[in-house]
Amino acid sequence: MEIRTRGRKPKKMPEMTPDQKAAYDALFEREVMPHASSIYHFALRLVNDREVARDLMQETLFRAYRFLYRYKPSTNAKAWLFRILRNTFINHYRKASKQPYSLEEHNENSLYDAEDIYAYHNYQDPVEGLFGDEVTNALHQLPEDFRTIVILADVEGLSYKEISQVLRIPVGTIRSRLHRARKILRELLTDYAASHGYELPED
Repeated sequence: MEIRTRGRKPKKMPEMTPDQKAAYDALFEREVMPHASSIYHFALRLVNDREVARDLMQETLFRAYRFLYRYKPSTNAKAWLFRILRNTFINHYRKASKQPYSLEEHNENSLYDAEDIYAYHNYQDPVEGLFGDEVTNALHQLPEDFRTIVILADVEGLSYKEISQVLRIPVGTIRSRLHRARKILRELLTDYAASHGYELPED
């Protein structure tokens, strides 16, 4: 499955001299590309579909490159990228309800297509073997808002402040949702453990 941007196209990148373009590309390589695996990781945990996760990763990188002039160097690139991914997921994947469409058209001279991304990183799936099926299934039984916070906090290791930057919600809301999400996960996984004969603690 592929993803295409619907509605208005983003504003064009500002005109740049060759030296400015070289600096722009260098900034992208330095601060964005090292997070490509984390972007895919987050996308896969959101959608539980490798093909869609790859499309979301590509779309996120294309958007990050186009809007890099808005990014303040040496700040929190990972949180910025996760916010782009989250917005892309909400605006396109979730609304499309798994209907096929194609990636947003991008500059034909861009270096950042799928093959280049994977070759650049000697790409390996960063979540292969990370969780058992029971944990993955439990994670995807959570409401989407809860699942996203669990992924960001317990898988990606973001702080409450960083999660707040990604989701644009108050830290107090994050704390509350994370507590409730962990409780639901515990109940789901406790049932699984009991059905397989594991001895469970009273608490």
